[in-house]
Amino acid sequence: MENKRIQLQEYGEPVVLRSNEIDIPTLIEASNRWRKILGLSGEPFKIETIANGQIQLRAEAITGVVRVGNTDIEIAPKFLDSSEGIWQSVLWRILMVVEGGYIDTNLTSAHHGTALSIPDLLAEMFLASYAQGAARGLPRNYLSEQNQGECLKGAFDVSRISEWVSRPWIMPYVADYFTDDTTLARLLYWSARCLSATVKLPSRAKSLREIASSLAHVGRHPPHLIEARRTQLSAQHQGLEAARMVGLLLLEGAGVNYAKGKHALSGFLWNSDAIYENYIFWVCQRAANRRAMKVTKNELIFGNVQNGLGSKLKTTPDVVFRDASGKPFAITDAKYKLLGSRPKASDIYQVFTAGHILGCQKVSLTYPSSNSREPTVWRIPSALEGKDIILTALPINLMSLSTPLGQEALIEDVVCWLDAE
Repeated sequence: MENKRIQLQEYGEPVVLRSNEIDIPTLIEASNRWRKILGLSGEPFKIETIANGQIQLRAEAITGVVRVGNTDIEIAPKFLDSSEGIWQSVLWRILMVVEGGYIDTNLTSAHHGTALSIPDLLAEMFLASYAQGAARGLPRNYLSEQNQGECLKGAFDVSRISEWVSRPWIMPYVADYFTDDTTLARLLYWSARCLSATVKLPSRAKSLREIASSLAHVGRHPPHLIEARRTQLSAQHQGLEAARMVGLLLLEGAGVNYAKGKHALSGFLWNSDAIYENYIFWVCQRAANRRAMKVTKNELIFGNVQNGLGSKLKTTPDVVFRDASGKPFAITDAKYKLLGSRPKASDIYQVFTAGHILGCQKVSLTYPSSNSREPTVWRIPSALEGKDIILTALPINLMSLSTPLGQEALIEDVVCWLDAE
């Protein structure tokens, strides 16, 4: 039986369900677990009981998909238009940048204009990469193993010399052996198993189970995230890079997790605010490269205590553009909120303060958008004989990522802001 799908928009209108349509205790358990995994301040799923045995379900601060029993709950981030059936593909392109590096567009272009679920998008990328990269076999390496015997194989293990003294006919040694039970293999095995249990298309699930079966001889548990990140691929195995990236996506922050017990609580959920902020930094970094600049994100101290008790005043702008000599040129802050007729006063003060401290006239607030909108520019005069501050509200149309050249268009938007007089 096909799983039921519930679609939510982050911070959007709640969906009304009959209380028997979903396992509420299991959903509460899932919400609490994801709150801890993602480090959220509140519960990501808001459940409210209303009249006639119905509940209201709403999602906050998360994006992705989570499975509760036989129900899939998909959450579109508030910066993407969920009415467009391709928001999953757009989120996918953002995630592949945010979670570890830019994947060649040749690997993702096949999914432009499609409305695959997030698990199926990940599975498609994984399968294509595995087929390409594993054609010559998986990478192998040497591992050290402690052993003992009547003959010395490898190096004498001095850490067990007391054992040898008591039984000198048994030689303790450390030997290296060549194996394909590597960090990468365990990551690929675990990823294939997780994806096979989550994708919708039976043929994809079968292909993933076949990969897992071919790797059944490796360790059952996934590697630690830090260990997985350190994995390096040789030139002949570069085709596996996308599959490795998918594995990292599953391990990163949330990943696919299964709770013990009657119900499977699998899912792919991410902290929406962090995704947006990290993606804007990436876009700004690419824009800076085109103008021989670099970007930084550092804490700024702009006030020391002169009298009384207190601490230093600090602020951390999301992106500071610096020229070739290291001089600050422009500042932007990524605001994960929808832009109205003007920015909120607190947001203006924050970026205005950073501009004043660093001596930057050009500052901006970058807002997510799901349609094209022209930037709005304000000139803020100074009564302290300083230079005027030029503030820009810069909407970034993330739905343009549904097109093959969308990424370039967003970078160009930032470049145009940098070039503006």
